[in-house]
Amino acid sequence: MRIFTRLAEATHFLAQAVETKNNEALASASRTALPPSWVIDRLRERNDATPLVELYAGREFPLDQDEFKLGGHAKELGHIHIDFVRSAGGWEVEQIWMCR
Repeated sequence: MRIFTRLAEATHFLAQAVETKNNEALASASRTALPPSWVIDRLRERNDATPLVELYAGREFPLDQDEFKLGGHAKELGHIHIDFVRSAGGWEVEQIWMCR
């Protein structure tokens, strides 16, 4: 399991994994199974249009919450959600998924 202490670190990892089509790295960093490959393809397209690193520059994980989400419900990632949960060492990707 991959643990992140800063959101910039997490977005860099996610962007690099989708850019290089490294689904194994994504899968090993997520607590749950990856969504169908077409969802990851949509995430790749979003990253190509506006890199995740730029999209979330200057933002951080919340100090007072145990859950955090990027995207979802027609926000900056369309309907793709990247859910994080706080762990003892930082933040982990809980799941990547897409609502319809």
